Amino acid sequence: MCRSAVIDKATHHPLYLNTLKGHTDNVGGLAFSADGSALATACEDRVIRVFRLTDIRAKNMGFMKHNMTTTPVDVAFGSAPNLLAVTARGIVQEANLSMVHLASNKASEQHTLWQVPNSHDGRPAILLQSAHRSETSGVLLSCSAKNELRLFSFAGKQLASVDAAGLHNHMAAISLDGRFFAAATFTSDVKIHEVRYDKQNAYQSVAKVMDLKGHKSQVLCLAFAPDATKMVTASKDGTWRVWNINVRYHQQEDPKTLLQHQQEVPSGKAYTRLAWGPHGLLAAACDSSIHFLDPATGSRVDAIDGAHDAAVLSMEWAPTTIPVGLQQVAVLATAGDDRKVRLWQSPQK
Repeated sequence: MCRSAVIDKATHHPLYLNTLKGHTDNVGGLAFSADGSALATACEDRVIRVFRLTDIRAKNMGFMKHNMTTTPVDVAFGSAPNLLAVTARGIVQEANLSMVHLASNKASEQHTLWQVPNSHDGRPAILLQSAHRSETSGVLLSCSAKNELRLFSFAGKQLASVDAAGLHNHMAAISLDGRFFAAATFTSDVKIHEVRYDKQNAYQSVAKVMDLKGHKSQVLCLAFAPDATKMVTASKDGTWRVWNINVRYHQQEDPKTLLQHQQEVPSGKAYTRLAWGPHGLLAAACDSSIHFLDPATGSRVDAIDGAHDAAVLSMEWAPTTIPVGLQQVAVLATAGDDRKVRLWQSPQK
């Protein structure tokens, strides 16, 4: 099938909303602001962009951009839609973390609030996520390509460094409330860590509190439910599982598998990205295709074959519904190894 036919097929899918223009290289990371009003992207053309989602179907959606001297790998919003945390790749692949203030496209109205050079001690970073504890406070989870996870405050202070106990990390996730985080590593088990805060939401400590055991091969991706009571994992063993993590782990109660289901993917393939939507559906990516899954029944609700011209690299649900015409819909953003960022509306269960 020719390239143009694949693009035509994706843009004519009933769930297709838009393709965000402006990227001139592959987009490795993306993130919605906490209020769902903006979408940020990290592109290998050394530009980070922030799209304002006032009209999600606009042919030429406006965006602010910030030119970087290093290559952005992933982005995450800070305490406001104009504050953007960026993990970037240096000349020798080392990770560099920073927080950028974007008021407009004018260089005079853009500045870096803080920087953490070499944020993983010479190792590259592959993912960055944020979690908000209040309107002004939160934490950043930075995932290295090796076996390390680091927590930073929105002010750039390193709070914790955790060994994920695998040969290397595939990816990581932090719950929306910043309470739990975990990594998908080169092992079949998942270790969940709890972040503890005081009554003023100030960071106190981190401790491993749960282990998810049951997969027969390495876990490739995972995601927390929006309310942090469940987790979904997908493994190279060909299955995906939903876990109840709302357990009395302080009394050594183990998480329980609520559902186990085969991945409906070609032989030898597996899901490499998962995202749990605010409306209850899961999005799962395998190569260039996206599946929408019901975590209660295991059924595949819908699918977008060839959503991108190449593999899906990043995927995230908007934290709130977004107006599309006269309706409020759940919106999924995807970035592919094809220089494209696309928006999709959720199917109905």
